[in-house]
Amino acid sequence: MSCCSAFPDLINDSLVYLQDLKIILQRLQLQPTDTASASGIPCATSAIKEMANLHGCKHIVAFFFVFEKELDRVRNAELRAEADLITLLLSCCDHITTMVKQLAACEFTYLGHYKKSHELIRRLRAYHEDKIKYATAA
Repeated sequence: MSCCSAFPDLINDSLVYLQDLKIILQRLQLQPTDTASASGIPCATSAIKEMANLHGCKHIVAFFFVFEKELDRVRNAELRAEADLITLLLSCCDHITTMVKQLAACEFTYLGHYKKSHELIRRLRAYHEDKIKYATAA
Protein backbone atom coordinates (compact mmCIF):
# COMPACT_ATOMS: atom_id res chain seq x y z
CA MET A 1 0.00 0.00 0.00
CA SER A 2 1.24 3.47 -0.90
CA CYS A 3 1.80 6.33 1.52
CA CYS A 4 -0.58 8.29 -0.63
CA SER A 5 -3.36 5.72 -0.56
CA ALA A 6 -5.52 8.28 1.23
CA PHE A 7 -4.84 10.78 -1.54
CA PRO A 8 -5.10 8.84 -4.82
CA ASP A 9 -7.03 11.64 -6.51
CA LEU A 10 -4.25 14.11 -5.80
CA ILE A 11 -1.65 11.76 -7.26
CA ASN A 12 -3.77 10.97 -10.31
CA ASP A 13 -4.70 14.63 -10.87
CA SER A 14 -1.05 15.62 -10.65
CA LEU A 15 0.06 13.00 -13.16
CA VAL A 16 -2.80 13.80 -15.56
CA TYR A 17 -2.02 17.51 -15.33
CA LEU A 18 1.65 16.86 -16.07
CA GLN A 19 0.81 14.63 -19.03
CA ASP A 20 -1.57 17.25 -20.44
CA LEU A 21 1.07 19.92 -19.96
CA LYS A 22 3.67 17.81 -21.79
CA ILE A 23 1.32 17.43 -24.77
CA ILE A 24 0.80 21.20 -24.93
CA LEU A 25 4.53 21.85 -24.68
CA GLN A 26 5.25 19.31 -27.42
CA ARG A 27 2.74 21.10 -29.66
CA LEU A 28 4.50 24.39 -28.95
CA GLN A 29 7.82 22.77 -29.73
CA LEU A 30 6.51 21.99 -33.22
CA GLN A 31 4.77 25.35 -33.67
CA PRO A 32 6.17 28.04 -31.33
CA THR A 33 3.70 30.67 -32.53
CA ASP A 34 0.63 28.53 -31.79
CA THR A 35 -1.08 30.91 -29.36
CA ALA A 36 -4.04 28.56 -28.98
CA SER A 37 -1.77 25.88 -27.53
CA ALA A 38 0.05 28.40 -25.34
CA SER A 39 -3.24 29.68 -23.94
CA GLY A 40 -4.12 26.06 -23.14
CA ILE A 41 -1.39 25.87 -20.51
CA PRO A 42 -3.46 25.28 -17.40
CA CYS A 43 -3.10 27.80 -14.64
CA ALA A 44 -4.71 25.58 -11.99
CA THR A 45 -1.84 23.62 -10.56
CA SER A 46 -3.24 23.18 -7.10
CA ALA A 47 -3.31 19.37 -7.22
CA ILE A 48 0.46 19.06 -7.33
CA LYS A 49 1.08 21.75 -4.73
CA GLU A 50 -1.62 20.39 -2.43
CA MET A 51 -0.26 16.86 -2.65
CA ALA A 52 3.29 18.04 -2.01
CA ASN A 53 2.22 20.23 0.91
CA LEU A 54 0.22 17.42 2.51
CA HIS A 55 3.33 15.30 2.54
CA GLY A 56 5.67 18.05 3.69
CA CYS A 57 7.53 18.14 0.38
CA LYS A 58 8.44 21.79 0.38
CA HIS A 59 11.16 21.18 -2.20
CA ILE A 60 8.52 20.09 -4.75
CA VAL A 61 6.40 23.14 -3.98
CA ALA A 62 9.42 25.45 -4.25
CA PHE A 63 10.52 23.91 -7.55
CA PHE A 64 7.01 23.99 -8.94
CA PHE A 65 6.64 27.66 -8.03
CA VAL A 66 9.60 28.65 -10.25
CA PHE A 67 8.47 26.27 -13.02
CA GLU A 68 4.93 27.65 -12.88
CA LYS A 69 6.16 31.25 -13.22
CA GLU A 70 7.89 30.40 -16.49
CA LEU A 71 4.81 28.54 -17.74
CA ASP A 72 2.75 31.64 -16.98
CA ARG A 73 5.20 33.77 -18.95
CA VAL A 74 4.83 31.49 -21.97
CA ARG A 75 1.05 31.39 -21.63
CA ASN A 76 0.86 35.19 -21.33
CA ALA A 77 3.23 35.63 -24.33
CA GLU A 78 5.87 37.31 -22.15
CA LEU A 79 8.33 34.64 -23.31
CA ARG A 80 8.39 33.23 -26.81
CA ALA A 81 8.06 29.45 -26.96
CA GLU A 82 11.54 28.89 -28.38
CA ALA A 83 12.81 25.34 -28.83
CA ASP A 84 15.40 25.58 -26.05
CA LEU A 85 12.86 26.92 -23.56
CA ILE A 86 10.31 24.22 -24.44
CA THR A 87 12.98 21.53 -24.08
CA LEU A 88 13.84 22.94 -20.65
CA LEU A 89 10.15 23.04 -19.60
CA LEU A 90 9.70 19.44 -20.76
CA SER A 91 12.71 18.44 -18.62
CA CYS A 92 11.00 20.15 -15.68
CA CYS A 93 7.80 18.18 -16.35
CA ASP A 94 9.78 14.94 -16.35
CA HIS A 95 11.51 15.90 -13.10
CA ILE A 96 8.22 16.72 -11.36
CA THR A 97 6.64 13.51 -12.69
CA THR A 98 9.51 11.49 -11.21
CA MET A 99 9.16 13.20 -7.82
CA VAL A 100 5.36 12.70 -7.78
CA LYS A 101 5.66 9.01 -8.69
CA GLN A 102 8.29 8.43 -6.02
CA LEU A 103 6.15 10.21 -3.47
CA ALA A 104 3.19 8.04 -4.47
CA ALA A 105 5.33 4.94 -4.02
CA CYS A 106 6.51 6.15 -0.59
CA GLU A 107 10.07 6.48 -1.80
CA PHE A 108 12.03 9.10 0.01
CA THR A 109 13.45 11.99 -1.91
CA TYR A 110 17.12 11.54 -2.42
CA LEU A 111 19.84 14.14 -2.81
CA GLY A 112 19.69 13.74 -6.59
CA HIS A 113 16.24 15.38 -6.60
CA TYR A 114 17.57 18.45 -4.84
CA LYS A 115 20.53 18.71 -7.18
CA LYS A 116 18.34 18.26 -10.26
CA SER A 117 15.81 20.81 -8.94
CA HIS A 118 18.54 23.37 -8.29
CA GLU A 119 20.07 22.79 -11.72
CA LEU A 120 16.71 23.23 -13.48
CA ILE A 121 15.84 26.33 -11.42
CA ARG A 122 19.21 27.83 -12.28
CA ARG A 123 18.60 27.14 -15.98
CA LEU A 124 15.06 28.56 -15.86
CA ARG A 125 16.20 31.73 -14.14
CA ALA A 126 19.20 32.10 -16.44
CA TYR A 127 16.98 31.71 -19.49
CA HIS A 128 14.55 34.30 -18.19
CA GLU A 129 17.29 36.75 -17.18
CA ASP A 130 18.97 36.43 -20.58
CA LYS A 131 15.68 37.28 -22.28
CA ILE A 132 15.14 40.31 -20.04
CA LYS A 133 18.66 41.60 -20.75
CA TYR A 134 18.16 41.04 -24.46
CA ALA A 135 14.80 42.83 -24.50
CA THR A 136 16.05 45.86 -22.54
CA ALA A 137 19.23 46.16 -24.61
CA ALA A 138 17.30 46.43 -27.88
